[in-house]
Amino acid sequence: MMLAGGALARDYNRGFGFSHDFPAQGSGMEKQPSPNEIDFIGQLPESERALLERHAIRKKYPRATIIHSPGDLGTMVNFVVSGRVKIYNLSACGKEIIYRFCTPNSFFGIAEIFGGDEREVFAEAVEDTEVLCTDKHYFENLVLRNPALTLSVMRILGNRVRQAHKAISSFVFCDVRTRLAQLLIKLAQINGVENPDGTITLRNRFTHQEMANMIGAIRQTVSENMNHFKRHGYIRVAGERITLIDPASIRNLIDD
Repeated sequence: MMLAGGALARDYNRGFGFSHDFPAQGSGMEKQPSPNEIDFIGQLPESERALLERHAIRKKYPRATIIHSPGDLGTMVNFVVSGRVKIYNLSACGKEIIYRFCTPNSFFGIAEIFGGDEREVFAEAVEDTEVLCTDKHYFENLVLRNPALTLSVMRILGNRVRQAHKAISSFVFCDVRTRLAQLLIKLAQINGVENPDGTITLRNRFTHQEMANMIGAIRQTVSENMNHFKRHGYIRVAGERITLIDPASIRNLIDD
């Protein structure tokens, strides 16, 4: 379905429905946007927005839909308008390994711009999701015409490399409790909203299985440690919505 006239500008003006609420400095949490998010539309001149509007396609994916799989041709670059997309792979024994979640204002499928024609990961809609899709070659030319966008894409890929290095280091040197504490702090920084009482609630819901798949653990061990955090008053959980009550104590688990 092609974009209706002016639809792109209207979505940009309302921020794609994504609220940039992050913990305030008073909470002790450093304000930190997601390394996968960029103000993509805002960086484009109006003439480029109009061109993008003519070339882009909107696609809607119901929850649990596989958007692409390893081996698929990487012909499109995808920008999340609404919803959430899980990027993951499967181990030889079939265990799911989650690399990241893409929320509104996030790209996925850009690695193929820099080499390789086939996808190497799965992308799956975690909830009903709308995606803005552009042809890979058109996106390449768009990036070449807009140096600021080039730098943004380089920052995204650079951040992903750094996150991969941190994850490898964590797997080697940290136990599950420490890795879970690191994950909670990271999610609070990029996905948290501060409440009037100073606690921090994660905007998105994460199951114990999803968290286990993000830190290379099994669900039972994550559940045991989450219960440990609840007993000690570090967190509370309501309907899979996690609230950090005492971020400082969680951070101390990482520093110990």
